[in-house]
Amino acid sequence: MESSTTREFGSVTLGEKIHIFGTALRLPFILTWSLATKSFVPHNAKKHWKRVMADTAVQTLTSTLNRVQFQYMFGDPTQVIAEKWGKRAGVPIEIEEIGEDARLIWIGQKRTDRVIFYLHGGGFLMPLQESSLGFWNYTQKELKRRGQDVTFVALQYTLVPNAVFPTQLRQAVRGLEHLLSSGVQPQNLQITGDSAGGNLVIQLLSHILHPVNDVPPVKLSAPIRGVYLMSPWTRLNGLNQSQYDSIDIISGPVLMEWGKNVLHGVPDSQNIYLEPANASQTWFAGVDKLVSRVLTTAGGSEVLQDHIIEFNDLVKKHHNDTEFVIQEGGVHDDPFNDFVLGEDTSILGDLTPIIIDWFFAGFDH
Repeated sequence: MESSTTREFGSVTLGEKIHIFGTALRLPFILTWSLATKSFVPHNAKKHWKRVMADTAVQTLTSTLNRVQFQYMFGDPTQVIAEKWGKRAGVPIEIEEIGEDARLIWIGQKRTDRVIFYLHGGGFLMPLQESSLGFWNYTQKELKRRGQDVTFVALQYTLVPNAVFPTQLRQAVRGLEHLLSSGVQPQNLQITGDSAGGNLVIQLLSHILHPVNDVPPVKLSAPIRGVYLMSPWTRLNGLNQSQYDSIDIISGPVLMEWGKNVLHGVPDSQNIYLEPANASQTWFAGVDKLVSRVLTTAGGSEVLQDHIIEFNDLVKKHHNDTEFVIQEGGVHDDPFNDFVLGEDTSILGDLTPIIIDWFFAGFDH
């Protein structure tokens, strides 16, 4: 397991390259075995065989490759990944420089009346991935089918170890301020993030409530319409063995190792922004003035589930319009995994319609 927190982005050794090649050779046999042994276990009872394969593939990679190997394999910049995906999917992509070495990735037609602002996951170590683009494109199409044209815009932020906290928060603030100054009204804006991106959304809320030094303050003219957190990473430390380590697509020990990379060099006094599940009972007081509605989801077979519940309990003490959904048998970022092998709506899980309904209700006001 990779233990260094100082090695450069994607700086693999020759031995690590050989290990990647060996993993790729073994993967078809691992997938075949998983179909024979995992398809009928209880947590996969509702899953299509393609999802069983997708989950196994991701789990194999997260448990086998270290941080720099992952970055070597999946380390193209977010804008490059988005542009390649857009060409294949026939979806227009526009890249907008916003300063602070950050970019907005516009997917589809730009508009200001209904906007979803997305902060991607990946442990702050990996760029946006095509599976999440597939999910959000499907969400766009479903909302359009219901009569809502929605703009989707993702933030490209700097990854660890090239930058550490509060750089990503500063870039998220820059993205939010850019949208607001471009004519997007808070009541027409919904913000979402998964995993580390969910963590970054929570950082944004925490910063508005408790400003971080050297990060521009955020002033809202009205509450943001909604915040949706998919499998948010709410505690980077203290993730040991879990009963779901062999089921989830990423285990507690792996997340612990990734968390060390993210927390490296961050003063203890600022850890609370990165580990909101450890916040005091009053930390989120006033969050109901910042955002009108909050949805948080987790997988029923997810190693982060307990920490997500702890965070949700803190928020709902100060916000009446909060909704929390645990997906039966779901894993980390479960809805995205339906799109790992491409868009096949026949394998969608039962959480996706809930998410789309929630966004639709947010814009239907």
